[in-house]
Amino acid sequence: MGLAIGLVGQGWFPDVGGVESHTRELAGELAARGHRLHGLALDTAEGGTPYALAARELEGVEVARMAYRYQDHGALADLVSNPRTEAVLVAWARARRLDLVHVHHPSGWGLSILPALRALGLPAVMTLHDYWALCPRGQMLRTDGEVCLRATPERCAPCLRATWPHLMPSGAGERRGPRGESLAGDEDAARAREAFALDCLRAARRLFTPSQATRRAYAEAGLAPESIEVVENGVEVEALAREVARLRPLEPARNELRLGVLGTVLPSKGVLELARAALAADVPGLVLEIHGGQPSYHGDTRYVEELRALCAREPRLRLHGPFTHDQLAAILARLDGVAAPSRWNEVFGLTVREARAAGLPVLVSSAGALADVVADGQAGMVVPAEDPAAWQAALRRFADAGQRATWAAHARRPRTTRAMALQLERAYAEVVRSVRGRLPRLAFVPGTDEPTPAGPLAFLRRWLGRG
Repeated sequence: MGLAIGLVGQGWFPDVGGVESHTRELAGELAARGHRLHGLALDTAEGGTPYALAARELEGVEVARMAYRYQDHGALADLVSNPRTEAVLVAWARARRLDLVHVHHPSGWGLSILPALRALGLPAVMTLHDYWALCPRGQMLRTDGEVCLRATPERCAPCLRATWPHLMPSGAGERRGPRGESLAGDEDAARAREAFALDCLRAARRLFTPSQATRRAYAEAGLAPESIEVVENGVEVEALAREVARLRPLEPARNELRLGVLGTVLPSKGVLELARAALAADVPGLVLEIHGGQPSYHGDTRYVEELRALCAREPRLRLHGPFTHDQLAAILARLDGVAAPSRWNEVFGLTVREARAAGLPVLVSSAGALADVVADGQAGMVVPAEDPAAWQAALRRFADAGQRATWAAHARRPRTTRAMALQLERAYAEVVRSVRGRLPRLAFVPGTDEPTPAGPLAFLRRWLGRG
């Protein structure tokens, strides 16, 4: 009973990250509805035999990991097309007799897995969680700090050359494209990679993305808008709200006002810029609590080093390390609000939606899909991206206790994980039926709480594709 569903990504819980949290929660919801879940991710630890798979069960999901450290990349094309990893994924899907594969992030696997699965006759769908298919750096942010509204070969080539000189024709990279074609230079490499990536996306039976803003960006790049369905990510609303409400009264009394920034610290996230604005605003008692990993950005550590130095000098800035999803409620219970000062065109903005689930007001930049969460100013403020004076003014307004209470009282909460899972389940069923002509027996009518009818007539309806 139920669909056999494969969820593919770069990582899997307990790896830390928004996509990892998303797939974990999605898998739990789908399993509760009778589906069989299989996860596939990378194992980037040292010492593994390249391409070898090791599987174990995690929270009722069989999770296989492939040992891989990007050791076989010799050209820019290898980011999107890799026959070795493609073969591992296809063999994994075949062995588990999957009904459908949902790709969440193909970094390390390559986008060529989508046409490979289609050739196999196995339905594949993909969620566009970021701009990786358009920009190999993922966030449309150049090495010089400029945000791109559109990836073009002319703009991409210098940026990619600075990021991965060993993959580019002007450096040590091989002069071959993803289809084996010969390349004249770096712009040719960037052009061939993007054209191939878009063709691979067209091989998916269905594309999803969490926001209209991201849908528009991919449509402008050349994908048919009707091929992309907006599926807003879900948040564990009730459980998170209950736990934060339980923990908040246990916090000791304090005189300071705490604004949190949650998530990995990257140049695209604008955390350093917000820290500077907080110091310049000089709001009495305001403390900026920064929670998240502080990795290099494609090998460049200057941004996080500058943030660390600033936080070391200023007690009003507190820099914490990465946190797990299980620690989120305790962090939110200690805060008075959450900010997302992103500079890039944010695809969704999970952390501020989690803050709203916990009843906290939010301050967000105008970049991408973040503005959606403030409910037209009723739950917080939208601040022009990369405008220090505007952020200083927003922080002063945040300091008004009455304003914070009004924002916090706004009743609308984010979409639940369950609502998201039901929408995806309905889409899965439509895709499987269109490819296979029928569905296996399901516990519920896809996307609803209605039990699936039983008996000979119900079997005939499934066989004919009508139920």
